[in-house]
Amino acid sequence: MSQPSDTLSTLPTELLNIIARDLSKADLASLLLVNKSINDALTPVLYASITIRSYISGRKCIDVLAADPIEHYADRDMAAYVRSFTVDLKSREYWMKKEVKACFARSLEGAISRMAGLQSFALQSILFGTPKICLALMRSASCTLRSLSFIAQTEGRWPDESDVRALDGFQPELPELTTLSLKLATLIPLQFYTFFQHVLTSRSAQLQILSIYGSYDQSVGDLFPNTGAWSALEELDLSIAITPTFFDDCPPGLNVCKLTLRPSFCLIEGTSTISELPSSIPAHIFPNIQYLACPYQLLPVFLPVSASSRRPIRTVRLNQAYYDPHGQSVDPFTDGGAPPWSSVRGALNSLSRSAGPVVDLAFYIECFDAETFPGELVEYVRTVERLVIVLQREPLNGLGLCDFGEKLFAHTPRLRAFLLSDAPTRVIDDEFAFFTFLWDEHKTWLEEWEKHTSVLEEVAFTTEHSWNRMHDGWVKQRHDWPERNDTEDDSEYGEDDEVVKDGDWEVDDEDEGDEDEGDDEDEESEGIHEIDDVDENDEHTTSD
Repeated sequence: MSQPSDTLSTLPTELLNIIARDLSKADLASLLLVNKSINDALTPVLYASITIRSYISGRKCIDVLAADPIEHYADRDMAAYVRSFTVDLKSREYWMKKEVKACFARSLEGAISRMAGLQSFALQSILFGTPKICLALMRSASCTLRSLSFIAQTEGRWPDESDVRALDGFQPELPELTTLSLKLATLIPLQFYTFFQHVLTSRSAQLQILSIYGSYDQSVGDLFPNTGAWSALEELDLSIAITPTFFDDCPPGLNVCKLTLRPSFCLIEGTSTISELPSSIPAHIFPNIQYLACPYQLLPVFLPVSASSRRPIRTVRLNQAYYDPHGQSVDPFTDGGAPPWSSVRGALNSLSRSAGPVVDLAFYIECFDAETFPGELVEYVRTVERLVIVLQREPLNGLGLCDFGEKLFAHTPRLRAFLLSDAPTRVIDDEFAFFTFLWDEHKTWLEEWEKHTSVLEEVAFTTEHSWNRMHDGWVKQRHDWPERNDTEDDSEYGEDDEVVKDGDWEVDDEDEGDEDEGDDEDEESEGIHEIDDVDENDEHTTSD
């Protein structure tokens, strides 16, 4: 009788690859142990996409990729299989001893230098954005690289023995590059700055997605003197100072559909205010925007009263608002205070001037009064299908949410998702959640809202969990924020006075376990159920 492994071995390689892509990283690694033929066929799939998220397992993976294939892996070059490579170490990397950081950087450089077929590279760990890593990448994969995300760090933070002079005159071609994301630290060496300036200007005509994050000593004009070359650009994300004439210098008819302007974008050269920006932008500048994320003050600039034609904006994100159930991207909420509702409300008056219409709206405010808020909001969201409101503190008169059905949802026939986010508070205290002691009220509110709307499908009062409407009632789905404790061996870690500074690392908390809130029996009897959130991101993470 044949074994399942024998059946798998007879399948065509193309079919095996399809099966392998649906497996988690751990399951795929186990499958490779079945027999040699499956191992030979699926090893390229296992190594095709790699994300380094922890130091211990990451070091093991990098050592494999950097090793000589002839001596260790029967002439199979594992690094040659890699098509997508991401380094996203936890904040605890700051605790590494100097020699450990240097060793990791050397291994990383060696691994990258062997990735001749790499198509996507993302460096999201600030300690390793060095000239050596950059040069290794460009020398091995400049001809195949399609997507590049890089954090260029200041010289004082380099863990390796990089010599920035090695970048002098180095100008890679990057013929396939279409996606570029750059984060430039303050006061990076001139050679580093000049190198990326060349990448930006030489590839500007073919870039489709561009993100630039700068610091106070940089401007988009310095990096990108000719915005007229953005002929293929579809997505633009700027977090860098501009000149007052930035919009005037942009060529007419740019096909940018997704535009993100972060708060530091408003730091005009020589000022710290957005008052010098024009009150409106001509209709031929960024005429095709469908997605706009910007400070609330800029919304009327893109949707002016006297526009000759209207932009087809359908998605609006004000002050970097989003609903992030896993708390992975909460940095914007630590950058400053939230604007009052009265100020944001004034900007929302311009929503009706979109040719979209706007169907997805998110904004960040300090707070609202639950008794008066729905009546004030309803006129701006009649066409909205998804509404996200990020709050810096818990709403006033929270029990007034019971009347949202009559005052708000009865007048928003398209609204399918209503999400309140407490992320700014949970950044400070990840055990805090809005309406912590109001579980019974949640059920009451949902049942009351159902009387006024038949389309509402998703509701959240906190980032801790959300409610999803099913055929048998509302189901509560819990969202677990990332654990801060690290179970890895501490022997490689130690305080580095030159790198560890206040606010640069997280204190590890003991895992106290999760306690279920509310009465499970009551929830089941009333058509309210709870399910645990499932992490779907582990398939790209290296295993120990």
